[in-house]
Amino acid sequence: MTNKILASVLCSGALLLTACGGGSSDSTNNQTKNDSKEKLDYNKSETIDIINEPVVNLSNQSENLLLNIAILADGAYARATAIDSKLPCISGTATVNTDNSVTLNNCKLMADNTGTTISVSGNIQSNTAKSGTSTKSELTLTNMNIDTADESISINGKLKYTYTIISDNLTQSLFESNQATYKFIDKTNNNSIYQYTLNNYALTSNFNASTGNIEDIAKGQLSGEIGGKVFSVNFNSNFKFSTESDFYALKPNAAKVEIVDLYNQKNTISITQTISGQALVSAYANAKLVQGYPKTVDWNEL
Repeated sequence: MTNKILASVLCSGALLLTACGGGSSDSTNNQTKNDSKEKLDYNKSETIDIINEPVVNLSNQSENLLLNIAILADGAYARATAIDSKLPCISGTATVNTDNSVTLNNCKLMADNTGTTISVSGNIQSNTAKSGTSTKSELTLTNMNIDTADESISINGKLKYTYTIISDNLTQSLFESNQATYKFIDKTNNNSIYQYTLNNYALTSNFNASTGNIEDIAKGQLSGEIGGKVFSVNFNSNFKFSTESDFYALKPNAAKVEIVDLYNQKNTISITQTISGQALVSAYANAKLVQGYPKTVDWNEL
């Protein structure tokens, strides 16, 4: 699965689009629905890799797929609803509806200066409110589909983003979703399909302007289905970065990710930072260390 590539493309497109600035959960029902399906085997290294990638992606802002989708959607909405500007679809349409939502229909956008294009369809509703030192945006994405030549993703759900100025040096970003469902298709790998449901998700990022330090703290519940096999986990994580360049390169100076299987809490994955800057991955199946673990890998390989 190569959703980091799609995330990078989305980020480039989102930056171009936003150059001028930038409920209850049914997780129990979702888990029950998957109870009759075959579970991923934690004794297999490929299972650990399948689970690690989306969890690490959601655990920090660097190349975070859902955060980049939110930025892209918010930028597209702002351009389409601006009085003096319309969304620059190379082809396709962007329509502002009577409820002030925006419907995109095969709207092809230039993602970056290399000529890469993406095609976007679906409905976007956006609401932004300011209160004191905080700005809060809420996006509702309905049947939103984003296509590149090699990959595509479809998503439904509400994504919330709150930016707060805590002090002259400290700002905080909070990215949340009570529930979102998304499907990733890898066109380069026999159209492999990866389906996810994310519940009770929160990613808090604190930025200290005087030191350049960034701390990302995340938690949530992620259920997935790959090749007819399912998994469902709770995760908690903490990443610390010394500089913004380390942050964008996913080179933490300290990190910890804890993943627990909801079907069997003796199935666990732990990822921590090593002295050399690599990630140390430990995996347990039914409380027994999985063969080949612990092992060290580069963070960008997760």
